[in-house]
Amino acid sequence: MIYVWWAALAALIGVIVAAGRQVTRYGDILGEKLGLSGSWVGVVLLATVTSLPELFAGVSSVAIVRQPDLAVGNIMGACVMNLVVVALISAFHRQGQLSSRVGKEHALSAAMAIVAAALAGIGLFVSRRLLPVALFDIGLFTFLIFGFYLMAQRIIYRHEREHHVPEAEKRHGKVTLRAAAIKFGTAAVVIIAAGIVLPVVADRLAEGMGWGRSFVGSVLMSLATTSPEMAVSFSALRMGQPGMALGNLFGSCIFNQGLLFVDDVFYRGSLLADAAPTHVFTAFLLIAMLGVALVELLFPSRKKMFGIINWDAAVILGLYLLGVYILFNIGLSIG
Repeated sequence: MIYVWWAALAALIGVIVAAGRQVTRYGDILGEKLGLSGSWVGVVLLATVTSLPELFAGVSSVAIVRQPDLAVGNIMGACVMNLVVVALISAFHRQGQLSSRVGKEHALSAAMAIVAAALAGIGLFVSRRLLPVALFDIGLFTFLIFGFYLMAQRIIYRHEREHHVPEAEKRHGKVTLRAAAIKFGTAAVVIIAAGIVLPVVADRLAEGMGWGRSFVGSVLMSLATTSPEMAVSFSALRMGQPGMALGNLFGSCIFNQGLLFVDDVFYRGSLLADAAPTHVFTAFLLIAMLGVALVELLFPSRKKMFGIINWDAAVILGLYLLGVYILFNIGLSIG
């Protein structure tokens, strides 16, 4: 029976990846039609759509499965996986140093993601014992995180409007705005449907394999729900839009932290207070990985290590492997 759930997980990932490619193409077209830069499309539009699996998987986790650890672990783990994709994109990018081309414009979104992750980590640490304050059955820190998310989006939007220079060349003249919007929306609906089913499959795998739900949410389920970000970002890179690729990943990190508030609305109790303390480690791991990425964005390295990989990509991948090892062992010990 366990093989059926593994097959279901693989099928869901395949559907999400296929829909994610369509979202990339028509998101790029929408950006051109509306006069928006690829970076802004990535940070806001694509990041929102590709994070829909995290949204619906989280809501399903707390409202249907009633497992706060799956919801919180998925959100934090998805952000960690986004940084892994940043490292992989940097490693696979061959047309010069990626950060030297688009680094400065994404330093703001990376910095905002660090602040959002820090608020989540503090909330996880103090909500359980020190400050279990809730308003309308919603934790205080999830309110703060959502408020910061709204403020971050406004700051990023104003920065974009002040610095964006519209492209003179139109690359998608044959596709109408209406057609692009319909196809973009259709692909988004497919991603939503897959995201709703995903936590049920992940919970069955956790039971069948004897793994802790913190590990399943932070690693296994986050790997599945971030497959749209992977597909979208690599598709954007192939389309010659590295700014869109990085914007999607850093924007998703900001958006995902805001989802803690949404999950808390559907959860009976305080989400961060009831989540396992294991997630504090994931939050600090995420902050460390984001910090490494921000340094590279602000101060791009000139050469790759051994001519293969940037130092930041190597450190991020190393931190991820270390984090998976620690989370797996913690998950086995606490179940």
